Amino acid sequence: MSPTLELVSIQYALALLIGQDLDLRTMLRKFLPPALKLLNCRSGYIWLHKGITLDNATQAPLPCYSYPTLRGALETDQPLLATHILRLANQGWSIKKPGETILIEDMHYHFMPLGDNGLLVVVREPPLPEAHILALGLVLRRLETACLACLQHAYLEDARKEALQAKEMAEQASKAKSEFLAMISHEIRTPMNGIIGLTDLMLYSEVSESQREHLGMIKSSSSALLDIINEILDFSRMEAGTLTLNTAPFQLRALLQDTFAPLALRARAKHLQFQWDILADVPDVLAGDIGRLRQVMINLVGNAIKFTEQGDVSVTISLQSGAPTGQVFVMFAVRDTGIGIPRDKQASIFQPFQQADSSITRRYGGTGLGLTISSQLITMMGGTLRVDSDVGDGSIFYFSVPFAIVAHVKPTAPVAPQALLRAERVLSILLAEDNAVNRMLAVRLLNKAGHHVKVAENGRDAVQAWENNHPDVILMDVQMPIMDGLEATTLIRAQEHAQQLPHTPIVALTANAMSSDREQCLNSGMDDFLSKPFNVQDLLDVLMRVCPVKEINDE
Repeated sequence: MSPTLELVSIQYALALLIGQDLDLRTMLRKFLPPALKLLNCRSGYIWLHKGITLDNATQAPLPCYSYPTLRGALETDQPLLATHILRLANQGWSIKKPGETILIEDMHYHFMPLGDNGLLVVVREPPLPEAHILALGLVLRRLETACLACLQHAYLEDARKEALQAKEMAEQASKAKSEFLAMISHEIRTPMNGIIGLTDLMLYSEVSESQREHLGMIKSSSSALLDIINEILDFSRMEAGTLTLNTAPFQLRALLQDTFAPLALRARAKHLQFQWDILADVPDVLAGDIGRLRQVMINLVGNAIKFTEQGDVSVTISLQSGAPTGQVFVMFAVRDTGIGIPRDKQASIFQPFQQADSSITRRYGGTGLGLTISSQLITMMGGTLRVDSDVGDGSIFYFSVPFAIVAHVKPTAPVAPQALLRAERVLSILLAEDNAVNRMLAVRLLNKAGHHVKVAENGRDAVQAWENNHPDVILMDVQMPIMDGLEATTLIRAQEHAQQLPHTPIVALTANAMSSDREQCLNSGMDDFLSKPFNVQDLLDVLMRVCPVKEINDE
């Protein structure tokens, strides 16, 4: 074979050794040993020096791959080579010419660059012919490309793993936040159920008109407080993108009258003038989300009262022009004579947990979520919340949102209950509830409706009471000591199945308010779900659903 043909054959064989593996060490392991054998070399070393910095370093960097494998540090196995590599590294890995050769202990060390990113050192005796060194140039450029591809793949794999890890951490943080919000919601809703329920119980009693009015205010304020509690859950839903609007016809003036009544009392307690005015040309019957509009107005007017020490708070509702046929643009403006907001702080107040000044939190309190939620709700309605304010001159918060005009809606003015009607079917009810106030409240309401109630303070006692005397229905709290309601329900359903017993309706009566809580209760075997706080009629309605009167007639 001619020298030229032999050289071409070596080039071809070396090129074939550079495989398709994306793992760097695997690729080099498949390349270097056969390449050394083909070139009749004793050993070889490969450095990928891009990114390696040796500021005042005293040790040479280890090769990323060597054959034979180094037993220890380069300084131990090859001290003279280590000295030369350290000098090259400190000089920026510059080589006089490709294939630069030095003699170390009667062996020739050939230094061949892998482009701008690496270095190949092969050891041979006698030295490689000059023609072979020149012919290796194309092969080494291909080897550099393969090494860079492996490094890029490793970088992408690391980035992917980091992204997955960050995703898992974010999911864990989101789960922890959801669990925290669910726990806070439960702990607040439990006493709220007592407040609202006892108010209902007193409204069903003989009270004077002034007492009935005061009790109505307590109930309305409790509902407003419940709205604030729900804001925390709303913020979580907004972050998750799961919050939606429920559009239905409503009467604007009746809504505002009910919304502003407790706020007017709060303003009066601070000796503030409070007034609201809705212009005559604003239609009364519109279509929108009544709950979210009420929530926004409570936030804005509540803030105005909170941050105003003297003077007045006013609300104006008017029309804006330019609405499409069948719709109106309603402008809401809330003015106060309060402390005002600096110009450079006005954008930040719409961010979560932000107030214009850190001292505001200490002096006035608040979570800093109200304006954030209000702004996002108004955006969902099709408007934008804006503010015009100066320090010491008060503030104006205003927004305009579109509403559809409704021809007519049946008036739904709230009427205070006068009497609690007795149930058509008297039920034997087992109530599993660990909170003493809620337990007393439920017993009195159910007894007043004519039902017979037995109580259990935890899930284990509830299962025992069910075994001793099967009731018509079980009202089961979820979070209880010793045994929770889900486990108790599972045990009851298992015994019913094993002993072929009749099905006992079980209703979850819980302060857990998440949609996932309802699914969890129903999946455990419960028949219905009622979230605290609830009103009396909701409780009686759910009993009617799970224990209808026609069952007695059928019997």
